[in-house]
Amino acid sequence: GDWSSDVCSSDLNATVVSIPRDLVVRYPECPDADGDGYGGGGWTGPINGSLNEGGLPCVVLTVEELTGLSIPFAAMIQFNGVIEMANAVGGVEVCVAEPIEDEYTQTFLDAGMHTLSGLEALQFLRTRHGVGDGSDLGRISNQQVFLSSLVRKLKSAQTLTNPVALFGLAKAAISNMTLSNSLNSLDTMVSIAMALKDIPLENIVFVQYPGSTGGAGVYAGKVQPNQAEADALFAAILADQPIGLSGTTGNGSVADPEAEAKAAAAAEAAAKAAAKAAKASPTPSASSSSSATAAPATTPAPEVAVLPETVNGQTAGQYTCSAGRTLNEQ
Repeated sequence: GDWSSDVCSSDLNATVVSIPRDLVVRYPECPDADGDGYGGGGWTGPINGSLNEGGLPCVVLTVEELTGLSIPFAAMIQFNGVIEMANAVGGVEVCVAEPIEDEYTQTFLDAGMHTLSGLEALQFLRTRHGVGDGSDLGRISNQQVFLSSLVRKLKSAQTLTNPVALFGLAKAAISNMTLSNSLNSLDTMVSIAMALKDIPLENIVFVQYPGSTGGAGVYAGKVQPNQAEADALFAAILADQPIGLSGTTGNGSVADPEAEAKAAAAAEAAAKAAAKAAKASPTPSASSSSSATAAPATTPAPEVAVLPETVNGQTAGQYTCSAGRTLNEQ
């Protein structure tokens, strides 16, 4: 199946790590899939196999061991859930630089802008043959085109500051996802979402787990971890450091040639929305009492952890397009 795991960390910044489904990892001892005991894990294989070893709990344990991070919340979404969640957010606009043609997922999109919801969104997120070099690594960078646009939409539509809209999305998530007990609460999900509202787009980073294809024997062609780069990435996340990218967005995406104009239009719309909100908010009268207080001490901004050029990714503030791949190129 098409599977990846995302790990998030936020403290005025947020980092989303996409883990390739074929990344070779060690599965820890896991509860078996039926929940009857500890019979799964304890060996090495592609990370998507951890789901079969013991369901979502085994995925969590595997990612914790891989990253060194503690994961307090987890969720799993399957194909039908993706369709329903894409509808719940009202679709996501994506840019396609070159036509996408994929007979495996029935994804056919001309170059240009497309608003994707329902099945079309699922097909776009699943396509591998139709983007980049046809690899799972190329698919991840194409998925980040979608995810960055989704974040921009949620922030521009002020969904993250609208409790009614957030509760609606949380209800859709509960109906369409498998959630850990810690996350299976509308209030918890809304609180997590609202924590993202003040993070600037350029501080929301989508990064691909550092790895490269290779290996021998049964794991030939699978993705092998690039350990030094991975250690640097997760040390920064553990320390709540902002992530800086120096590499490319990946071969499944390219820079949007209209990025500057789109960013300017978004900034103008945000300024107008802020002015409207300020005008609607009551201001204290001149006769109201007030007291002077000392300004709080300024906390130094944390140092940005710049990752090596070999690590691919993009920020939510970067406008990118899918690097499409036609049938003739496959």
